[in-house]
Amino acid sequence: MSDINERIEALKEEVAQLEIDKAAALAEFGEKALPELRGKKGFGEDAEKIDAIIAEIEAKGEEEAALLEEKEKQEEEEREKLMKRTCFSCNNVNPEDAAFCENCGSKLGEPPAEYCKACKFMNQPGMAFCGKCGAKLGDD
Repeated sequence: MSDINERIEALKEEVAQLEIDKAAALAEFGEKALPELRGKKGFGEDAEKIDAIIAEIEAKGEEEAALLEEKEKQEEEEREKLMKRTCFSCNNVNPEDAAFCENCGSKLGEPPAEYCKACKFMNQPGMAFCGKCGAKLGDD
């Protein structure tokens, strides 16, 4: 009985994979046939429906790209706000209106010369170039 069950499961898996292969083959066939079927009797509505779906996919993709760009911009703004509040000397995060670190008294918002503005890496004192990205330190 176990052998039969194993064969049944194996056949189910094979059929499932064949269904996936069939769907992929039909999609590939449709992509190739669509340009030739546009405007032909009996296929016009189907082609228009597919074109509308393709246009919607493209529009949604553009909308997603714009949202991702907006999200990235917002995240960068948040990082910059946090960086302005974070003490470069002791890493204490201070209130937004603080001008000096509540923990060590260092002036906030002015990174030391060792801080790389390009990649935001803190280098060892006295370095002329960033050890992470190679940018010249102290340049804006």
